[in-house]
Amino acid sequence: MGFASGVNAWRRFLKPGGVMAVSEITWTSADRPRELDQHWCAQYPEIDVASNKIATMEAAGFRVLGYFVLPESCWTHNYYAPMEDRFEDFLVRHQSSDASKAIVAAERAEIAMYQRYKSYYGYGMYIAQRIEDER
Repeated sequence: MGFASGVNAWRRFLKPGGVMAVSEITWTSADRPRELDQHWCAQYPEIDVASNKIATMEAAGFRVLGYFVLPESCWTHNYYAPMEDRFEDFLVRHQSSDASKAIVAAERAEIAMYQRYKSYYGYGMYIAQRIEDER
């Protein structure tokens, strides 16, 4: 769905003054290695810096109350480690088909990229309040 579409879609479910919390992959640096930039821009073109994510929320009729980057453990302990623990079972269930091997290889490549470049991106947590306007 993407960040901008999601924020706009959720607005109608909140009363004026209602609060929304959303996490979104976010660049934590304006300068980053070309390999990383190319990877994420191909995988998720809406990746951006926090200031642009905040501007998107403001344009959608929200007042941003807070923003922070989730800790590294959210990626490593809560996301990548459980996924890695299931790779072998996944391959067995799919008889190590070429498609299943390709999926596992792509996920392993993403994990390696995160380990190399984690200082350049993370999951931003955005807390915003719906404002009433002349929309």
